[in-house]
Amino acid sequence: MSAPELNLVPTATTKRAQQRLNPFRGMLRLWCFDIGSVSFLGVGLLGVLLACLAAVNGKNDSAEFLFSMGIVSSSAAVAWQLIRLMASECSQLIPHYRRHIYIQSITVLASVFAIGVLCCLVLGLTSSLASLVLALVMSFAFIWLCLLSTQWFYASFLLFVLVPFISLMTAHIPLWLSVIALVVLGGLIIRVCRALPWRAEARTVYLNGLEMGWFWLPNLQSMRILSRFERYLHPTNFFIGPMLTALLLLLPVACLTLGVLSHQFHWNIPVLLLLAQFSVIMCSMVHWSRVQRSRSTETLLLMPGFDGRTGLIAAFCRGQQRLLNVVVGIMLACTLLLGWLDGELNMQLVGHLVLSTYWACALILGFGCMCRRVWHVTLTMMIVAAHSLWVSISLASLRDGGNLDDWFIWNFVLMLLGNLVLIWGKKTLWKGDVIHG
Repeated sequence: MSAPELNLVPTATTKRAQQRLNPFRGMLRLWCFDIGSVSFLGVGLLGVLLACLAAVNGKNDSAEFLFSMGIVSSSAAVAWQLIRLMASECSQLIPHYRRHIYIQSITVLASVFAIGVLCCLVLGLTSSLASLVLALVMSFAFIWLCLLSTQWFYASFLLFVLVPFISLMTAHIPLWLSVIALVVLGGLIIRVCRALPWRAEARTVYLNGLEMGWFWLPNLQSMRILSRFERYLHPTNFFIGPMLTALLLLLPVACLTLGVLSHQFHWNIPVLLLLAQFSVIMCSMVHWSRVQRSRSTETLLLMPGFDGRTGLIAAFCRGQQRLLNVVVGIMLACTLLLGWLDGELNMQLVGHLVLSTYWACALILGFGCMCRRVWHVTLTMMIVAAHSLWVSISLASLRDGGNLDDWFIWNFVLMLLGNLVLIWGKKTLWKGDVIHG
């Protein structure tokens, strides 16, 4: 072997060794090209970005809420990556693969948390640090439960339900206790990850999550009334299945239950704000499932009752309008009932919540028709964040003695915009995706 060849061999070997030891090699592909990961991670990064903007503009409550949402959503992405590790048989055979995922997971969570802490320290929002630490504790607890049993990932939506209550819980949980819980949970996670086993149920969770948005439901089709209701929404609910009907039943029941408990025990839970937020998220899941199950479009087109592609699109958009009417009706009924229960029925507030819910859901459904990729649907979550800020700021203005006259004007403008987006979405729905007819 010649001298140049002797010099080249160790150089190539060294380069390969350095590539293997680089823990961030392939991170973009693993985290941003995976449907489940990028969905949660995108919402988390969006929450952090909006939180920074809210903090700079002096909206401390909104910034605290959005930072907590960013931490919680990023933790769901981390849990998803760990479940995918347990679902993959070859993950144990690839050298350094698990180690790289662990380092990348720590980097994602630490980066989101560090940005929140740094922003709070720079802007003097030290009172929000306890909420960020508690959000991280909840995130660690969720990750640990998912490591013990992957079925816990189906309850990921509970994390987002608890986010608005973090500021209330910090009033009763001291910071030092949250720090101790954080250290203990971190140690438990490290202990489990040292010997992370392969699990057959993890693959089931992985596949179900891709199609159903990580939401398990019993079979409700045996109930005649619900079957009629599903036919009323068909074909809009074709891709999401009975999950849409269950959510439409669950949301008002949960809202009224929380409203009664809040009135009875003086908890001051923002029940109506939560109902509006989850109504908008539910509408986004219609197109999330449609994009995930795009291969089923041809099956839907072949069903009787549709006059080709044009008839299918018309029927789908009629179903969207019916869904929009149902959501607005639920919002109107719950607002009236809770207002009557509290003895402070404010028709301005009722109208504002109903109109804002209408235009937010209309925008989500309209832009959702234009989506062809999952990351497109993820971008529509900006509407959810904007609607949350819109309602929060308007309610704060009402509490400070203001009125909602100007907000009503903008609500009507946004309603008009929402209807225009719905019409535009109808023209772009399945454009080029299915055979014309």
